[in-house]
Amino acid sequence: MTETAERLLDAVDSVITEHGPSGVTLRRVGEKAGLSHTAAAHYYRDKPGLFTAYITRAWNLVADGVETAAALPDDREGLLAAATSYADFALTHPAAFSVMSRLELVNVETPELWAARERGFLTLAMMIDRARSNGWATEHETLDLIALTWGMVHGIVDLWTGGPLAAPYDGHDLTPTLHRLLDDLLNRLDTPS
Repeated sequence: MTETAERLLDAVDSVITEHGPSGVTLRRVGEKAGLSHTAAAHYYRDKPGLFTAYITRAWNLVADGVETAAALPDDREGLLAAATSYADFALTHPAAFSVMSRLELVNVETPELWAARERGFLTLAMMIDRARSNGWATEHETLDLIALTWGMVHGIVDLWTGGPLAAPYDGHDLTPTLHRLLDDLLNRLDTPS
């Protein structure tokens, strides 16, 4: 990807922050990037093309964090690190986090988008399979464990960054709170029924 193409994607952050996802236009993104008002159309053709590249980049950043966590030798620490990475992404890239699951904004048939989304998912699945083979939560199926852990992590991060959980947890930081709650869930999932 060229520097200009990256600059345009960076400008999407600012436009979403100022105007929301519906306020993203090719003209506005080009102007925000300090380029011609036609630059975004030149690189991304149309608004779905722009959002496809933007959301693909977001999913790749998430997948990079999950892959880094997967390299940790301790299964539990790896799962906690993956959650921390996800929370850090949401805090660092709130505009991207707010739209990365909105498939109505993108060209859904784009292979790069699906590859980016699947990379994080498949890495998480591998981490959970490895933990199960090492004796953790063996009474549960891998897919159920993915749904429970990822669902909890995403839900807490989304509700925190969106506001409803931030106020009740006033004075607390997201990352240590998420770490504590996920650690408790991992313990509960490992307890035989």
